Formats: sequence, structure tokens, C-alpha cells
Amino acid sequence: MDFFGVHSAQEAFTLLKSGIDKQILILGPIFKEQFAMLNPARVHLTCSTIELIEELKKNGFSFPLHLKVETGTHRQGFPPEKIEKILKKIRNYGLPLVGLSTHFANIEDTIDHSYAKNQLNKYLEVKEIVEKFVGKLQYYHTACSAAILLFPETHFNLVRAGISLYGYWPSREVKLSFKIKYGEEGPTLKPVLSWKTYVTEVKNVKKGEYIGYGCTYKTTRHSKIAVLPIGYYDGYDRKLSNKGIVLIKGQRAPVVGRICMNLIMVDVTDIRNVKVGDLAYLIGEEGKENVSADALADLAQTINYEILSRISPYIPRITV
Repeated sequence: MDFFGVHSAQEAFTLLKSGIDKQILILGPIFKEQFAMLNPARVHLTCSTIELIEELKKNGFSFPLHLKVETGTHRQGFPPEKIEKILKKIRNYGLPLVGLSTHFANIEDTIDHSYAKNQLNKYLEVKEIVEKFVGKLQYYHTACSAAILLFPETHFNLVRAGISLYGYWPSREVKLSFKIKYGEEGPTLKPVLSWKTYVTEVKNVKKGEYIGYGCTYKTTRHSKIAVLPIGYYDGYDRKLSNKGIVLIKGQRAPVVGRICMNLIMVDVTDIRNVKVGDLAYLIGEEGKENVSADALADLAQTINYEILSRISPYIPRITV
């Protein structure tokens, strides 16, 4: 069975309202006040606290549960030594346990995967305990995008694809690890997302003038500056100030001055006939040029996950 994996109850509720008929697995925490907004026939919960079990029983709700075991990330999950106690409580309360999961802590930022393998071994030990106690479950899942790409033994019968759904490798280390392990470059992941906006203003600025807050950029020639209605509020990182690149008419236009809350300025002096209404690519490919989330992440000294996940939900999404 396919699932939509979401973080929150609100995301699950949005999917339910959309009419999508697939099962939904909430991977993040959920609060008792949110139980009533969800459909137990469609929504599964990640169970990683005793409080969730108690609140489900107390409030009379019975969602399918995916028990999360702590194997070394120390974020969500029950420690292995408490699993039997938790299983007894779930059984005594009559709650449906359908899955067992964990999450890898150190699989993306290294080519030494001994820690991840140790986590997998702990998971397998807990899996054996669970199956002795309640029998075989419907779903077993440990694999993030990196594990999907590198370690087939982590796939079981459900995987949690994340960054790879966008068409990006989780990290350079993962790509290198694939080459080391399999002797080849690996699958071709093609980015599926383009982020576009429009030029809203074009102005001529004399040599020696400052652009934007803090006077961090000074023109070295008579320049043509285009203004775009995107800023750090929208998810365009402020650290891209005087670093970022935008594509206009298939050519690279450098970001000049500080990123504002809702606006950025780019130098289009060398691009002919730029006018209000012209399309601008913040992420994507136009002509022979490309600006990727990886490239922006390098410029902002962060990771591609952050560049992609911080794009404001208020920006319209268009499926093509």
C-alpha cells in the first residue's frame, strides 16, 4: 500500500479535505485536540510517547499505530528496553499496532556507515521482540532517501522517500558512497521543481550608488536593476544577499544588495530588453543555464533540504 507521509495533523487534514484516497501516515507528534479532525480509517499515527497511548485510550480514539523505536538518533522513539512494556499497554488498551519504524542519524553526512548499520541491527532486535509478542506487523520501515539509494536491506515493505522525490541527492557523500559501493554514478535524479516569479520594476542606477538595506552593494558602473517580489519571508534565504543568481531570459542575473523581507534586486545590465512582467527563475532551468537548490545551498552555506522546504506555502504550486 502507498502512503502519503506528512509531518503534522494539519497536513493530514489538508490531504483529507483534498479528496485524495491514499492512506496517510503522520510522522511527527500529534496532540489530543487534533484527534477529532482526523479519520482513523485513513490516518495512521507514529507512536513514540506513552502520553499518546494514554490520550488515545482516554479520549476513545483508535488510530493504526506505527511504533517508533529509538536506535541512536535520540529524537523520537521508545528505547529498546521499554518496548515490551509499551507493547503490553497497547495490547491492553486494544489499540491497533500495524507498523514498526526507526530513523537513521548518520547516513547522509559520511561515507562511513557503521553507525547506521548498528542502528539497523538494533531495529532488527526490536523487530524480533515485537513479532514474538504480537506477531508479524503489516509495515516495517527505516529507509530515508539515502538508505533507499544505498542499502536495499533497509527497505523492508515501506520506505520514506524525501529529498529524492524532489529529484535531488541527499548529499555529496551519499552520491560518493553509491559510487564506492556499486562502482557507478547511480541513478539520474532530475529536479522536478522550478521556482519562478516576475520582474515588477526595472530602473537605471548611476555608478557609485548603493543598492538595498545597509548599503552593502555599490554599483561600479551605470547599471540596470530589476526588482523581484520575493524575499526571506517567502523562503529566499537572506544569506543569498550579494551571492544569489536568478535566471532572466536564459541569462544569469546576480542578486545585488541585501535580500529584503519581500523583495530582491538583481543586476540585469548585461541582459537586453528586460521589462516588467518578464519571467525570472529562482530555481530551475532556462535555456542553457540552470540554478539548482544545491547551488543555492552552497551559496547560503546550508543544505538543499532547507532551500526546498522553506519555500513559503503561500506561493502557488502549479503541477505540470
